[in-house]
Amino acid sequence: MENKQLETLSKSNDFYLELWNQAKLGSREAYAQLCESHYRILFNYGLNITKDRELVKDVIQDLFLYLWEKRNIVGEINVMTIYLVRATRNNLISQLRKNQWNVLYDNFDDEDNLTDEETIENSLIEYERYSQNEQRMRKAIELLPKRQREVLFLKFYQGVSHSDIANIMNINNQSVSNHLQKALITLRALFPNHWKKMF
Repeated sequence: MENKQLETLSKSNDFYLELWNQAKLGSREAYAQLCESHYRILFNYGLNITKDRELVKDVIQDLFLYLWEKRNIVGEINVMTIYLVRATRNNLISQLRKNQWNVLYDNFDDEDNLTDEETIENSLIEYERYSQNEQRMRKAIELLPKRQREVLFLKFYQGVSHSDIANIMNINNQSVSNHLQKALITLRALFPNHWKKMF
Protein backbone atom coordinates (compact mmCIF):
# COMPACT_ATOMS: atom_id res chain seq x y z
CA MET A 1 0.00 0.00 0.00
CA GLU A 2 2.84 2.36 0.86
CA ASN A 3 4.55 1.67 -2.50
CA LYS A 4 1.27 2.38 -4.31
CA GLN A 5 0.92 5.67 -2.43
CA LEU A 6 4.47 6.65 -3.27
CA GLU A 7 3.83 5.80 -6.93
CA THR A 8 0.72 7.99 -6.92
CA LEU A 9 2.59 10.87 -5.31
CA SER A 10 5.40 10.47 -7.84
CA LYS A 11 2.95 10.64 -10.76
CA SER A 12 1.29 13.70 -9.24
CA ASN A 13 4.65 15.39 -8.87
CA ASP A 14 5.52 14.66 -12.50
CA PHE A 15 2.23 16.25 -13.53
CA TYR A 16 2.78 19.31 -11.33
CA LEU A 17 6.32 19.77 -12.58
CA GLU A 18 5.05 19.60 -16.16
CA LEU A 19 2.53 22.34 -15.33
CA TRP A 20 5.34 24.37 -13.79
CA ASN A 21 7.52 23.93 -16.86
CA GLN A 22 4.65 25.07 -19.06
CA ALA A 23 4.10 28.04 -16.77
CA LYS A 24 7.77 28.98 -17.09
CA LEU A 25 7.21 29.10 -20.84
CA GLY A 26 4.38 31.55 -20.29
CA SER A 27 1.28 29.36 -20.03
CA ARG A 28 -1.17 31.13 -17.72
CA GLU A 29 -3.60 28.22 -17.98
CA ALA A 30 -1.01 25.73 -16.74
CA TYR A 31 -0.04 28.01 -13.86
CA ALA A 32 -3.67 28.59 -12.91
CA GLN A 33 -4.20 24.83 -12.82
CA LEU A 34 -1.09 24.38 -10.68
CA CYS A 35 -2.26 27.03 -8.22
CA GLU A 36 -5.82 25.72 -8.05
CA SER A 37 -4.63 22.18 -7.37
CA HIS A 38 -2.55 23.36 -4.40
CA TYR A 39 -4.62 26.18 -2.91
CA ARG A 40 -6.71 24.05 -0.55
CA ILE A 41 -3.66 22.10 0.63
CA LEU A 42 -1.74 25.29 1.37
CA PHE A 43 -4.72 26.99 3.00
CA ASN A 44 -5.44 24.08 5.35
CA TYR A 45 -1.75 23.81 6.15
CA GLY A 46 -1.52 27.53 6.93
CA LEU A 47 -4.38 27.24 9.41
CA ASN A 48 -2.18 24.91 11.44
CA ILE A 49 0.18 27.84 11.98
CA THR A 50 -2.32 30.66 12.49
CA LYS A 51 -6.10 30.91 12.65
CA ASP A 52 -6.04 34.21 10.76
CA ARG A 53 -7.71 33.00 7.57
CA GLU A 54 -7.24 36.29 5.73
CA LEU A 55 -3.52 36.32 6.48
CA VAL A 56 -3.17 32.76 5.19
CA LYS A 57 -5.04 33.69 2.00
CA ASP A 58 -2.86 36.77 1.50
CA VAL A 59 0.36 34.82 1.99
CA ILE A 60 -0.70 32.15 -0.51
CA GLN A 61 -1.79 34.73 -3.08
CA ASP A 62 1.47 36.64 -2.63
CA LEU A 63 3.42 33.41 -3.11
CA PHE A 64 1.56 32.54 -6.30
CA LEU A 65 2.05 36.06 -7.65
CA TYR A 66 5.75 36.04 -6.74
CA LEU A 67 6.37 32.68 -8.42
CA TRP A 68 4.62 33.81 -11.58
CA GLU A 69 6.58 37.05 -11.78
CA LYS A 70 9.89 35.32 -10.94
CA ARG A 71 9.19 32.03 -12.76
CA ASN A 72 12.23 32.37 -15.01
CA ILE A 73 14.69 32.93 -12.17
CA VAL A 74 13.31 30.57 -9.51
CA GLY A 75 15.76 27.78 -8.74
CA GLU A 76 15.21 24.13 -9.61
CA ILE A 77 12.15 22.57 -7.98
CA ASN A 78 12.26 18.82 -7.39
CA VAL A 79 8.97 18.20 -5.58
CA MET A 80 6.38 20.85 -6.39
CA THR A 81 4.01 20.33 -3.47
CA ILE A 82 6.82 20.21 -0.91
CA TYR A 83 8.30 23.39 -2.36
CA LEU A 84 4.98 25.24 -2.13
CA VAL A 85 4.21 24.02 1.39
CA ARG A 86 7.64 24.99 2.65
CA ALA A 87 7.47 28.40 0.95
CA THR A 88 4.03 29.01 2.45
CA ARG A 89 5.28 28.05 5.89
CA ASN A 90 8.36 30.27 5.71
CA ASN A 91 6.45 33.25 4.33
CA LEU A 92 3.66 32.90 6.85
CA ILE A 93 5.98 32.70 9.83
CA SER A 94 7.98 35.63 8.46
CA GLN A 95 4.80 37.68 8.15
CA LEU A 96 3.69 36.77 11.66
CA ARG A 97 7.05 37.84 13.05
CA LYS A 98 6.83 41.14 11.18
CA ASN A 99 3.46 41.70 12.78
CA GLN A 100 5.06 40.84 16.13
CA TRP A 101 2.56 38.10 16.74
CA ASN A 102 3.43 35.33 19.12
CA VAL A 103 4.31 32.16 17.21
CA LEU A 104 5.74 29.68 19.65
CA TYR A 105 6.36 26.02 19.07
CA ASP A 106 6.69 23.41 21.75
CA ASN A 107 10.15 21.90 22.12
CA PHE A 108 10.42 18.28 23.08
CA ASP A 109 13.41 16.30 24.20
CA ASP A 110 14.74 13.97 21.53
CA GLU A 111 15.53 11.44 24.24
CA ASP A 112 11.93 10.23 24.56
CA ASN A 113 11.72 6.55 23.72
CA LEU A 114 8.14 5.87 22.63
CA THR A 115 7.57 2.42 21.18
CA ASP A 116 3.88 2.33 20.24
CA GLU A 117 3.94 4.79 17.33
CA GLU A 118 3.04 2.21 14.70
CA THR A 119 0.11 0.81 16.68
CA ILE A 120 -1.34 4.24 17.39
CA GLU A 121 -0.65 5.44 13.85
CA ASN A 122 -2.61 2.54 12.39
CA SER A 123 -5.40 3.26 14.84
CA LEU A 124 -5.55 6.88 13.78
CA ILE A 125 -5.77 5.90 10.12
CA GLU A 126 -8.64 3.55 10.89
CA TYR A 127 -10.33 6.28 12.89
CA GLU A 128 -10.18 8.72 9.99
CA ARG A 129 -12.09 6.25 7.81
CA TYR A 130 -15.21 6.79 9.87
CA SER A 131 -16.62 10.09 8.67
CA GLN A 132 -18.98 10.43 11.62
CA ASN A 133 -15.98 10.72 13.94
CA GLU A 134 -13.93 13.08 11.79
CA GLN A 135 -15.30 16.22 13.40
CA ARG A 136 -14.50 14.93 16.88
CA MET A 137 -10.95 14.10 15.81
CA ARG A 138 -10.45 17.51 14.24
CA LYS A 139 -11.60 19.19 17.44
CA ALA A 140 -9.18 17.04 19.42
CA ILE A 141 -6.34 17.92 17.04
CA GLU A 142 -7.10 21.61 17.64
CA LEU A 143 -6.03 21.07 21.26
CA LEU A 144 -2.54 19.97 20.21
CA PRO A 145 0.49 22.30 20.11
CA LYS A 146 1.16 23.93 16.76
CA ARG A 147 4.05 21.74 15.69
CA GLN A 148 2.23 18.54 16.55
CA ARG A 149 -0.74 19.71 14.48
CA GLU A 150 1.63 20.58 11.66
CA VAL A 151 3.21 17.12 11.61
CA LEU A 152 -0.17 15.38 11.82
CA PHE A 153 -1.57 17.43 8.95
CA LEU A 154 1.37 16.71 6.69
CA LYS A 155 1.59 13.03 7.63
CA PHE A 156 -2.04 11.92 7.65
CA TYR A 157 -3.86 14.44 5.49
CA GLN A 158 -1.22 14.96 2.80
CA GLY A 159 0.74 11.70 2.98
CA VAL A 160 4.09 13.49 3.28
CA SER A 161 7.06 11.33 4.31
CA HIS A 162 9.05 11.86 7.53
CA SER A 163 12.05 13.17 5.60
CA ASP A 164 9.96 15.64 3.61
CA ILE A 165 8.22 16.86 6.77
CA ALA A 166 11.65 17.43 8.30
CA ASN A 167 12.65 19.39 5.21
CA ILE A 168 9.51 21.54 5.31
CA MET A 169 9.75 22.29 9.03
CA ASN A 170 13.54 22.63 9.17
CA ILE A 171 13.90 19.95 11.84
CA ASN A 172 15.51 16.51 11.86
CA ASN A 173 13.76 13.18 11.31
CA GLN A 174 13.94 12.28 14.99
CA SER A 175 12.12 15.46 15.93
CA VAL A 176 9.42 14.65 13.39
CA SER A 177 8.97 11.23 15.00
CA ASN A 178 8.85 12.76 18.46
CA HIS A 179 6.22 15.32 17.51
CA LEU A 180 4.14 12.65 15.79
CA GLN A 181 4.40 10.19 18.66
CA LYS A 182 3.50 12.77 21.27
CA ALA A 183 0.54 13.97 19.22
CA LEU A 184 -0.83 10.46 18.80
CA ILE A 185 -0.38 9.60 22.46
CA THR A 186 -2.17 12.83 23.42
CA LEU A 187 -5.09 11.92 21.17
CA ARG A 188 -5.29 8.50 22.75
CA ALA A 189 -5.31 10.12 26.19
CA LEU A 190 -8.19 12.39 25.14
CA PHE A 191 -10.34 9.33 24.43
CA PRO A 192 -9.48 7.01 27.35
CA ASN A 193 -12.93 5.40 27.52
CA HIS A 194 -13.56 5.13 23.81
CA TRP A 195 -10.14 4.55 22.22
CA LYS A 196 -10.51 0.80 21.66
CA LYS A 197 -14.10 1.13 20.47
CA MET A 198 -13.35 3.93 18.06
CA PHE A 199 -10.14 2.46 16.71
